[in-house]
Amino acid sequence: ELKGRRKFLALNTRSFNAELKKLKADALWQDEMDGYTDAWIEALEEIAGEYDALPHVALEVRVDFSEYVPDGFGTADCLMIGEIAGVTTLNVIDITYGKGVAVAAEENPQMMLYALGALEIFDGIYDIDRVCVHIFQPRKSNVVSSMMDKTDLYEWADTELTEKAQLAYEGQGSFSCGEWCRFCKAKAECRERAEANLALARYEFQSPAL
Repeated sequence: ELKGRRKFLALNTRSFNAELKKLKADALWQDEMDGYTDAWIEALEEIAGEYDALPHVALEVRVDFSEYVPDGFGTADCLMIGEIAGVTTLNVIDITYGKGVAVAAEENPQMMLYALGALEIFDGIYDIDRVCVHIFQPRKSNVVSSMMDKTDLYEWADTELTEKAQLAYEGQGSFSCGEWCRFCKAKAECRERAEANLALARYEFQSPAL
């Protein structure tokens, strides 16, 4: 069994309805979720249809990219591997349920990390040539993709990612404040962000020009 791989079984109608009933009993259930998951399946079917033959499909795969980022791992929602027009292609597809900010696929570090982790599992088996990452964000009507050669992904990992990840792991490197701070778990304790906020606050206490 491949590391991080799980086995999923198809449910018959009776079993599916029983499981769905349990989900709907949860206080957090919203009817729109059922529609969005149907749209998610349709998106996966469309991507699978691009392959020359039925691709290998893996869902909820734990990917390990600790070779580049110390202790680095994550869970890829869906991976597909096979040939598209004769080119062995890895598709990394992520469903994002948030609706606050549209997520980009181009040069998306998280998706590129997931792709590196997927290559660790599957590249030795399929000899992958090309990687394509997809963001499916249904509540934002945002469906975007980005494609790159495998060699370009490895070059990014070797020339940029590894050094920065090691510095971050050791608590070194340069800190900077920006729009990315909204998702940072350390923003309430970050000195750089506090100093940036104080710099903005000074304008509130300036004497008016007139």
